[in-house]
Amino acid sequence: MKRMENAEYIALVLVLAGIAFAVLHWERVVGVVDAIVHHTEQATAPTPPASPPAAQASGSLLPKPAASAPAKLQLPASTASLPALAHSDRFAAHAIGALVGHEAFARWFLPRSLLEHIVSTIDNLARRHVPVSHWPLRPTPGALRVRSDGTQVWIADDNAQRYAPYVAMLRRVDPAALVRTYLQLYPLLQQAWRELGYPHGQFNDRLLAVLANLLAAPQPAAPVALTQPHVLYLYADPALEAASSGQKILIRIGPHNEAAVKQWLRQVQTDLRRHLVPAPHESTAPGD
Repeated sequence: MKRMENAEYIALVLVLAGIAFAVLHWERVVGVVDAIVHHTEQATAPTPPASPPAAQASGSLLPKPAASAPAKLQLPASTASLPALAHSDRFAAHAIGALVGHEAFARWFLPRSLLEHIVSTIDNLARRHVPVSHWPLRPTPGALRVRSDGTQVWIADDNAQRYAPYVAMLRRVDPAALVRTYLQLYPLLQQAWRELGYPHGQFNDRLLAVLANLLAAPQPAAPVALTQPHVLYLYADPALEAASSGQKILIRIGPHNEAAVKQWLRQVQTDLRRHLVPAPHESTAPGD
């Protein structure tokens, strides 16, 4: 039986999902069990999967891309001076820190293999499960807040308050500036996408598909009912439990926060599309 994610994403992504979803990151749904799991996984050096996530048990929930004219990103000339991916952590940390604030970056982000983990996280937001070891962010303090009448459990109304500071931080990040940083880093992100196990297609296509998936997340009326068949909570509504991991994160942060994050993501999506130009002879299959 599929379990509710044991950690929450702060940033619906971003560079994007990886940068932005800094806001929504890592929620521990059960205290003792999650603390043990988190401690164990953080103690090991995280590495991207050796095979494409498409081959993993938790498959993508995105539809197959329709046959259409592909598009290519217009990249700035300054990308020619990028460091090698294996030595990009300091460069990427400075670029992302300039967006979210260097103090916030130091507090929330794990700078090791930063771009590789951002790419892996974005990819996995449209899957049913996101490996904890692939998150680029530190865990958010506290556990999922719930209320119960003795027979039924719901997400507590005040659970949304845990995310308010992060959503406020996200909304202070200028979407256009975020897209400019994304374009600057894109060759490294594309390389990380290849090394993740996708020899064809563009990471940007996957990112746009994941953004669409996040924006399509359901907005159930509060309170959202949970069930606890074993130790971890699941959504009581099978349709919600079947949603992608990124959609579940948006549901758990509460309706007000979800609406604010979606509004921000739409701005990012719109600005990113302005940098696309037709490239009829290139494949755009996102690798799934």
